[in-house]
Amino acid sequence: MAVDKAAQMAALPIRADEDPFVVAIGGFYRRWFNLVDDLQPMLDTVATLKGTEDEDWVPAWSAVAEKFVKQAEDALKRGDKAAARNGFIHAKTYYSLARFPAPYHSGSPICPPEMSAIKKESYDRYLDCFRRTVELRDGTHEVIKVARDGHEAVGYLRVPKGASATNKVPAVLVMCGGDMYKEDREKYADGAMNEGMAALVVDAPGTGQTSFAHAPESVVAWQSALDALQKRPEIDGNRLGAFGVSRGGLWVMRLAAHDQRIKALISCAPGGVGYWGTDEERKELRMAAVERAKKNWFGPRGTRPVITEMSEDEQRKEFLRWSLKDNGLLDKLTMPMFLVNGKIDHLTPIGNLYLALESGPADGRVARVYPDDGHIAAKNEREWGPAAWKWLRQQLTR
Repeated sequence: MAVDKAAQMAALPIRADEDPFVVAIGGFYRRWFNLVDDLQPMLDTVATLKGTEDEDWVPAWSAVAEKFVKQAEDALKRGDKAAARNGFIHAKTYYSLARFPAPYHSGSPICPPEMSAIKKESYDRYLDCFRRTVELRDGTHEVIKVARDGHEAVGYLRVPKGASATNKVPAVLVMCGGDMYKEDREKYADGAMNEGMAALVVDAPGTGQTSFAHAPESVVAWQSALDALQKRPEIDGNRLGAFGVSRGGLWVMRLAAHDQRIKALISCAPGGVGYWGTDEERKELRMAAVERAKKNWFGPRGTRPVITEMSEDEQRKEFLRWSLKDNGLLDKLTMPMFLVNGKIDHLTPIGNLYLALESGPADGRVARVYPDDGHIAAKNEREWGPAAWKWLRQQLTR
């Protein structure tokens, strides 16, 4: 009997927070909602979780992943490659939960800079399961390394069938966020490929298989990725777009403001636009960050650091590092933009999206805000996702 995932989603509470002990719309598990066919294994596992420390967290999610590995192996034995690939996709997804949020290179307050042995094992298994999904998929898959100033980032390139030097196709740079890596976001390459566009998915600065730091100046990593796309004979270097979710949505807009090679973009849950917010909103963000750090420590038991609240001055300083408006970059965003988010966003206030709509040319900006959804509008992705990819293809093939 087929699972009614839409009904599963509809039954979830709406809670805009990062509580890993509750599966909710807008909550912690939004990252993985659209990577699985059935939410029940996730719901069942969360109900038995004892903590987020590695000794509790990693075995719980790895056990679920291994069940899917077995299903995939069994499917391979009976010659069902489609079922095997689906099994490895789900195994990779649950290993994504097990390795979360490592490897993270930016001094995260919720995980240590070095992975424990069991977390590293889960990350290695995550990469291996992804590799096996690729082996069972038709079409191209190429590992691309982009470099600049002694740093390197790894990405995956897919090109539509039939693309060639005499039949060039548009391409999309898919930009990952703060804790979901190219193996998770590679699913968005499907959206580009379904519309006849190539896709390059790259780990974001500060995460995964990259040595670029999470800092505004690391926009050069993305510019190097554009360089790589333009060198491909089967890609039309004059028809490049960008797509990003969460921190990736921030990077999309920052890159486009710096590099006019981006002809159109999709930004989901855009942050860093320049919405400073009210005193109450800023205080809520600071307090929520402290509570997340206190409750969610994804490291070995006994290694949780002492957490202190960021002052408003510190908050303002960090805000100004990234603000497109205050960096004089907002007015440089003149290309068509598709903006989307849930209204109940606890990480990037919806005021950022509205600020983007209040600037720029009089036409060319499309937006969708879902009042029943939270950060990244995961509940409604089945609607906005296909619409956004179709829109981007139209912009790049005019």
